[in-house]
Amino acid sequence: MIQILLADSTEFYLKEKGLPDKEIVRDAWAKVTDTESEDVEVTKAVVALYSLSQEIQSLIKINEKLNHELYLASFKRLEQAFFPLNLGTNWQSPKQHLTEEALTRLQFCANELGRYYSEETLSEEELADIVAKTNELFEALISSSLPDALRLALLEEIERIRSAIHMYKIRGAKGLKEALQSTMGAVIANQEEIKSQSISNSDVIERLGVLIDKLDKFTTRALKLKRALANPIRFVLEKLTDDSDTTKSEDAES
Repeated sequence: MIQILLADSTEFYLKEKGLPDKEIVRDAWAKVTDTESEDVEVTKAVVALYSLSQEIQSLIKINEKLNHELYLASFKRLEQAFFPLNLGTNWQSPKQHLTEEALTRLQFCANELGRYYSEETLSEEELADIVAKTNELFEALISSSLPDALRLALLEEIERIRSAIHMYKIRGAKGLKEALQSTMGAVIANQEEIKSQSISNSDVIERLGVLIDKLDKFTTRALKLKRALANPIRFVLEKLTDDSDTTKSEDAES
């Protein structure tokens, strides 16, 4: 499974549909997506759902054996429910697009795509651990003595991971994998500058390696992929330390 719409679409939308008509759209979406009731945060979540509906349609269309018109006939209604405008209006407006027909067709899509896409769910304990490690790394970066430009680059990557965690219930492990790939790319792009800081900021490096390792283990398990790196922590340390130090470390382990 690649996201919540494929995993639990019926329960998800029935929960939406059951909200009171007079509920403010902003507050309704905040409850449904477990998001803070702020325009920016709610808009991000609704945009993610809207994008997700587009992705589901594309995946259905890839299968030439399916009757695309039959499966996707109600998606215009769903997109109208997701459209992130008029957050201050009543829930009654978007609710009218969540008809029984639309919900049923969505369930059919979830069932069909479930034949090809499956995803292991992140437990509450695992999610809490990733959140804790991400926050600890963020604080360590803030208080580090890294050059400002480098520190900002890494903080941007951690914020990207935070956003992926926040959107996990919508985008699943796919969003975490994309954030992980971006972070690994940033490490490679800045490896020489980070290497020069490897002694004075070793705590930051270790925390970065641990977080990358944690994310790589989960996303590869959840998406049933091969690990991006055989040993992400060693990869990070190799990029941030002298080759001679790495060689000594490997000799000692052997």
